[in-house]
Order: sequence, then C-alpha cells, then structure tokens
Amino acid sequence: MLKNMPPRFALILWPVVDKCLRTISRTKPVRADGRGIIRFNIHGYKGPTKLLNDGSEVKSGDKIMELHLDNAWFRRRRNLYLSVTQSPQEFFGCFTQDLQILAQQMSSGNFGDIAALHGSTLLHVAARRLGFQVEELPDSLLKKGARFYMAGLMHVYHLRGDGVLGLRVKTWQLKEVWLSRATLLSKYGSKHT
Repeated sequence: MLKNMPPRFALILWPVVDKCLRTISRTKPVRADGRGIIRFNIHGYKGPTKLLNDGSEVKSGDKIMELHLDNAWFRRRRNLYLSVTQSPQEFFGCFTQDLQILAQQMSSGNFGDIAALHGSTLLHVAARRLGFQVEELPDSLLKKGARFYMAGLMHVYHLRGDGVLGLRVKTWQLKEVWLSRATLLSKYGSKHT
C-alpha cells in the first residue's frame, strides 16, 4: 500500500465524505438537469495577484468560479463498462460541453463579473489539453490532505474501479488550474457551440 493512497477498507467512507463536503461548499451543477461533469461555487479570491497566460490578472477580492468534478457523473458511467478509449473521449466531450454552457451563461451575465475559473486537480494533464493554465501548488499539509482525498475519490469513482491505471504505482501530483474569463469566452463561447 502506498503512503499516498487510502486503505481499501476506508474507501467505503469516501462517498459519504464527498457528499458532506459538496453540501458544505454549496457547489451547484452547471447544467440545470444536474447531468453534467462540472459543479462550481463562486467566492472571492484571497491570494496574491495572479497573472494568467493571456495577460489577465486575478486580484485579491475578485470573484472566481471554483470548479469541481461531479462524482455522480462518474458513478452513473461506472456501470456502463466503457472501454479504456471511450471513457477519456466521453470525459473530454462532456467537460467541453459544460465549459461551453458556462461560457454561454457567463456571457449572458448570469454570474456577474467573474475574473477566472480555478480548480485543484490530479487530472492537470487533461486540464491543460482543455486550455487551462497549470501551476504547481506549494508543499503544505493541506495539499497532502487534498491529494490523499482526491486519490481516494479517483479510486472509488473511476470508470474502471480497481483498474485505475497507475493509481497505486504512480505518484499523482495535485496542481492548481486557472482559466481566465476572456479565454473561456474566446475558446468556448457562442462561436464554438
């Protein structure tokens, strides 16, 4: 058993903890029917000024949209027995659709003046392919705890269950991802829907 992976017997608690944390953080689904892959909450940014790749700045006090994967999406698909090649394709397609919906809602003024989208993820390679800026997180107890928790979620909700490729043999790195409002609108806005 790797030190960064929860013991199997403890994983039965992960869905309960996940539901509690989702309730506490008050995340909302992007899609009205709740069938999308993205959930979000909006809050004020509290860190130092962040310069994004497109030149946008996120300053302390700016509103940001915190993104979360909706684990119910993975749970619904786990019983479909998707092949290894189908699950990433479906993931990217659904995530892209949800980003298009967010761009449409944002351009309609639904969320007010959001400066950027933000998240922390073990799936930073996929996030980079979707246009997110990926950055290292400083080593901290919070980072280690979040990585441990997310590794457990991947194990519980992954489409292939115990067959999560490399989860127990590879150290997954938790990274921070950013996407500016301008990049979201230009990449996923109405001309792309």
